[in-house]
Amino acid sequence: MARAARIALDLALASSKALRPTLGYIWQYAKTEVVPPMTLNFFHGSGGKSLENTISKFANGFIAGIERKIKETDAEQLRVIKGREAAIKAQQDKTKAAAKRKEEKRKRQEKQKKKELEIAAQVKAREENKTKPEKETPKKNDKRS
Repeated sequence: MARAARIALDLALASSKALRPTLGYIWQYAKTEVVPPMTLNFFHGSGGKSLENTISKFANGFIAGIERKIKETDAEQLRVIKGREAAIKAQQDKTKAAAKRKEEKRKRQEKQKKKELEIAAQVKAREENKTKPEKETPKKNDKRS
Protein backbone atom coordinates (compact mmCIF):
# COMPACT_ATOMS: atom_id res chain seq x y z
CA MET A 1 0.00 0.00 0.00
CA ALA A 2 2.72 2.47 0.95
CA ARG A 3 4.64 1.68 -2.21
CA ALA A 4 1.58 2.38 -4.38
CA ALA A 5 0.97 5.65 -2.53
CA ARG A 6 4.59 6.65 -3.01
CA ILE A 7 4.38 5.92 -6.74
CA ALA A 8 1.18 7.99 -7.00
CA LEU A 9 2.78 10.88 -5.11
CA ASP A 10 5.88 10.77 -7.30
CA LEU A 11 3.69 10.77 -10.41
CA ALA A 12 1.61 13.70 -9.13
CA LEU A 13 4.76 15.65 -8.24
CA ALA A 14 6.39 15.05 -11.60
CA SER A 15 3.17 15.98 -13.41
CA SER A 16 2.73 19.15 -11.37
CA LYS A 17 6.30 20.27 -11.95
CA ALA A 18 6.06 19.52 -15.66
CA LEU A 19 2.69 21.24 -16.11
CA ARG A 20 3.56 24.41 -14.23
CA PRO A 21 5.66 26.07 -16.97
CA THR A 22 3.28 24.83 -19.66
CA LEU A 23 0.30 26.30 -17.86
CA GLY A 24 2.24 29.55 -17.47
CA TYR A 25 2.75 29.76 -21.24
CA ILE A 26 -0.91 28.91 -21.83
CA TRP A 27 -1.98 31.62 -19.39
CA GLN A 28 0.22 34.21 -21.10
CA TYR A 29 -1.28 33.28 -24.48
CA ALA A 30 -4.84 33.26 -23.15
CA LYS A 31 -4.33 36.58 -21.39
CA THR A 32 -3.31 38.17 -24.66
CA GLU A 33 -5.35 36.36 -27.30
CA VAL A 34 -8.43 34.79 -25.69
CA VAL A 35 -9.53 37.47 -23.23
CA PRO A 36 -12.31 39.70 -24.53
CA PRO A 37 -11.08 43.16 -25.53
CA MET A 38 -13.05 44.99 -22.83
CA THR A 39 -11.41 42.96 -20.02
CA LEU A 40 -7.89 43.25 -21.37
CA ASN A 41 -6.95 46.01 -18.88
CA PHE A 42 -8.21 43.89 -15.96
CA PHE A 43 -6.06 40.85 -16.84
CA HIS A 44 -2.97 42.95 -17.60
CA GLY A 45 -3.47 45.22 -14.58
CA SER A 46 -3.37 44.73 -10.81
CA GLY A 47 -6.40 42.38 -10.81
CA GLY A 48 -4.67 40.03 -13.22
CA LYS A 49 -1.43 40.19 -11.22
CA SER A 50 -3.36 39.37 -8.05
CA LEU A 51 -5.05 36.44 -9.78
CA GLU A 52 -1.69 35.16 -11.09
CA ASN A 53 -0.11 35.45 -7.62
CA THR A 54 -3.00 33.58 -6.01
CA ILE A 55 -2.84 30.77 -8.54
CA SER A 56 0.96 30.66 -8.29
CA LYS A 57 0.78 30.39 -4.48
CA PHE A 58 -1.77 27.60 -4.78
CA ALA A 59 0.41 25.72 -7.28
CA ASN A 60 3.53 26.19 -5.13
CA GLY A 61 1.60 25.04 -2.04
CA PHE A 62 0.29 22.00 -3.89
CA ILE A 63 3.79 21.01 -5.05
CA ALA A 64 5.25 21.66 -1.59
CA GLY A 65 2.48 19.56 -0.02
CA ILE A 66 3.26 16.64 -2.30
CA GLU A 67 6.98 16.95 -1.57
CA ARG A 68 6.25 17.09 2.19
CA LYS A 69 4.05 14.01 1.96
CA ILE A 70 6.82 12.14 0.11
CA LYS A 71 9.32 13.15 2.80
CA GLU A 72 6.92 12.00 5.53
CA THR A 73 6.46 8.67 3.77
CA ASP A 74 10.22 8.22 3.47
CA ALA A 75 10.71 9.19 7.12
CA GLU A 76 8.05 6.70 8.19
CA GLN A 77 9.69 3.92 6.19
CA LEU A 78 13.05 4.82 7.70
CA ARG A 79 11.52 4.82 11.20
CA VAL A 80 10.03 1.38 10.61
CA ILE A 81 13.37 0.05 9.36
CA LYS A 82 15.22 1.51 12.35
CA GLY A 83 12.60 0.02 14.67
CA ARG A 84 13.12 -3.41 13.14
CA GLU A 85 16.89 -3.06 13.41
CA ALA A 86 16.55 -1.99 17.04
CA ALA A 87 14.31 -4.98 17.77
CA ILE A 88 16.79 -7.33 16.12
CA LYS A 89 19.67 -5.78 18.06
CA ALA A 90 17.71 -6.03 21.31
CA GLN A 91 16.98 -9.70 20.62
CA GLN A 92 20.65 -10.34 19.85
CA ASP A 93 21.70 -8.59 23.06
CA LYS A 94 19.13 -10.58 25.00
CA THR A 95 20.41 -13.82 23.49
CA LYS A 96 24.02 -12.88 24.26
CA ALA A 97 23.11 -12.02 27.85
CA ALA A 98 21.28 -15.33 28.27
CA ALA A 99 24.26 -17.23 26.85
CA LYS A 100 26.61 -15.35 29.17
CA ARG A 101 24.43 -16.12 32.21
CA LYS A 102 24.28 -19.77 31.19
CA GLU A 103 28.07 -19.90 30.80
CA GLU A 104 28.58 -18.22 34.19
CA LYS A 105 26.17 -20.68 35.79
CA ARG A 106 28.03 -23.59 34.19
CA LYS A 107 31.35 -22.25 35.48
CA ARG A 108 29.92 -21.80 38.99
CA GLN A 109 28.58 -25.35 38.96
CA GLU A 110 31.91 -26.65 37.70
CA LYS A 111 33.73 -24.74 40.43
CA GLN A 112 31.27 -26.05 43.04
CA LYS A 113 31.78 -29.64 41.82
CA LYS A 114 35.52 -29.17 41.98
CA LYS A 115 35.25 -27.93 45.58
CA GLU A 116 32.99 -30.84 46.50
CA LEU A 117 35.45 -33.30 44.97
CA GLU A 118 38.34 -31.71 46.89
CA ILE A 119 36.38 -31.87 50.14
CA ALA A 120 35.41 -35.48 49.45
CA ALA A 121 39.05 -36.32 48.72
CA GLN A 122 40.15 -34.67 51.97
CA VAL A 123 37.50 -36.51 53.97
CA LYS A 124 38.51 -39.81 52.38
CA ALA A 125 42.16 -39.13 53.15
CA ARG A 126 41.33 -38.41 56.80
CA GLU A 127 39.29 -41.58 57.07
CA GLU A 128 42.11 -43.64 55.58
CA ASN A 129 44.53 -42.11 58.07
CA LYS A 130 42.22 -42.96 60.96
CA THR A 131 41.63 -46.54 59.93
CA LYS A 132 45.24 -47.23 59.05
CA PRO A 133 46.85 -49.18 61.89
CA GLU A 134 49.89 -47.56 63.25
CA LYS A 135 53.06 -49.58 63.06
CA GLU A 136 54.63 -50.40 66.30
CA THR A 137 58.13 -49.26 66.32
CA PRO A 138 60.45 -50.89 68.78
CA LYS A 139 61.78 -48.60 71.37
CA LYS A 140 65.47 -48.45 71.86
CA ASN A 141 65.36 -48.99 75.53
CA ASP A 142 62.99 -51.85 75.38
CA LYS A 143 64.12 -54.77 77.56
CA ARG A 144 61.87 -57.43 76.22
CA SER A 145 64.23 -58.94 73.86
